Amino acid sequence: MSNRLTRITTGQGDKGMTRLANQQHVKKSHPRIEAIGTVDELNAVLGMLVASIKKPQHEAIISALKNIQNQLFSLGGELASPSQVLLKTSDIAQLEAWIKTWNQKLPPLKEFVIPGACVASAKAHFARCVARRAERRLVALIEQEEVTELSIIYLNRLSDLLFIISRMIARTESTKEAQWQR
Repeated sequence: MSNRLTRITTGQGDKGMTRLANQQHVKKSHPRIEAIGTVDELNAVLGMLVASIKKPQHEAIISALKNIQNQLFSLGGELASPSQVLLKTSDIAQLEAWIKTWNQKLPPLKEFVIPGACVASAKAHFARCVARRAERRLVALIEQEEVTELSIIYLNRLSDLLFIISRMIARTESTKEAQWQR
């Protein structure tokens, strides 16, 4: 395997421009760069979440999150190379399987959940919000350019999964999830 990142600082982006993987120059304010940056931010937030999960019974969640982090690099690659499609329908199917399996283990909700049951659960909620923002950034990009629909579906399902993960973590880390009081 060759070294992909041999030079981090190039000085090429100092005037508000950057280059996509296909060598196309775009402004750093371009919706595609906004989407790439938000997906990258989501990946970093997921890393913080993984690092904060302490209970051994959450090994399946940690494994899933690490898998998702790799898929987010694929999504970032798609966005940086507009002609490539790296996410697969099987990636979405896996998210949906985790959603179904893990949601069945949770009691139904009567009200909205207030984030903050514990640090790891709150980080999962934060990651959910960043996933929703990444989805909105992709929608804004689609209004200007073609982007595979799988990307939006993937982020939508991921935000649902992160909500379920936040609840699962809260359930094992604290006595009760706080819910909205009308």
